[in-house]
Amino acid sequence: MIPSQFIEAAERAFFSAIAALRSRWKSAADVRHVIATQLDPLLKAADELEGKLRSHAVEDFIDFREMPSKDFSPIDLVNLCSTLYLFAQFRARLEILRRESFNADLAQDSQGKVLLRFLRSLESKRVRLVDRAWQRAKGESLMVTGRSTEVLTFKDFVELYEVDPRRCAWLQPLENALRETKYPRARQRVLQYGVVVHALIDTLDPKHYTTKDRPGYSNKLSRRAKRELIARVFGIYLPDVRRTEKYTGIRLID
Repeated sequence: MIPSQFIEAAERAFFSAIAALRSRWKSAADVRHVIATQLDPLLKAADELEGKLRSHAVEDFIDFREMPSKDFSPIDLVNLCSTLYLFAQFRARLEILRRESFNADLAQDSQGKVLLRFLRSLESKRVRLVDRAWQRAKGESLMVTGRSTEVLTFKDFVELYEVDPRRCAWLQPLENALRETKYPRARQRVLQYGVVVHALIDTLDPKHYTTKDRPGYSNKLSRRAKRELIARVFGIYLPDVRRTEKYTGIRLID
């Protein structure tokens, strides 16, 4: 006859294992829910930003090189705010994803793992355009108060930008970075950021159900920028990115 203490120990172990499995299943379900609800709006925001950056790249950022420092015309205001808005919208979607996944381990999911690598890359010193604190503030400035997954419309953003000095202050470092694109090195930083956003889109939406399949702009990248992308960004942070020649114009031999 099996002693009662052994039976009790076996029961405890059994129920403990069941509880652990339930916890694991719930965690996996939470991750799938976050990916299912947040990836699509994030990709759409990334796609809009990439489209704008590609347009600026083709025109060598002429809108910012010729933009006055104050006393904007209506056209200048819209040109400035449209780019600031798309950057802020993208960052807002990343912040929403971060908040929604607070209790979910994204690394449990294959797409989640890739997404986390892109997040780390976008926040790395070599890629980001402004410091992390400013990046988060930029995204949070576009989030609708009391509605955790909504962002301001472009119209509301422009109207607030004109009258809200504090909101302008949160976006000033990014505006400065964009105005600096009249200098080649600063322009290359923005172009590299755009490449990472482009790679994020192609990697997480390879069949482009949500996004557009755009060509790269490797002809606008300097040799130094291409080397940094190949060796550091794709080589270290983003090993999941395939066909890096699309972005750099350089075909690597396996």
